[in-house]
Amino acid sequence: MKDYLSTLSKLSSLRRTRVNELLGRVQYQRNLCQRYRNNITGLGKLCEYQVHGNTALQRDNQQQYKSTLYKMLDLQRRELEVAEQNLARLQGDLMKAMRNEKVLEQFIDGKVDEWQLTLTRQEQKIQDGLAAQAWWRNAGI
Repeated sequence: MKDYLSTLSKLSSLRRTRVNELLGRVQYQRNLCQRYRNNITGLGKLCEYQVHGNTALQRDNQQQYKSTLYKMLDLQRRELEVAEQNLARLQGDLMKAMRNEKVLEQFIDGKVDEWQLTLTRQEQKIQDGLAAQAWWRNAGI
């Protein structure tokens, strides 16, 4: 039983490591999403900025600049959408791993309790046997 519990505790340790790994990945993904949101906000502010061009060249440069900004803004929005989907998937994986870890912990706790009960019963049998021997010795005198 001791080997069985040792194996279960190793499995629990592996699952705990998996949960910690997923927690790190979820946090990284959250930070990534936040960076995309910040980029979108910054690009949106740049798109709102107006410069009055006096020449055709300045107006053309302004249009190309804004066109590039809108393309970058669109790209950042798409990247944010993908990052949020990955975050949702990672959060689902994390919840599943946490549930699995909790189930295993409860199983191990039950097995430890069972083992302790078995040891207590064995100890009680030994004590009862010793008490019976002592009684028989005293009764025989």
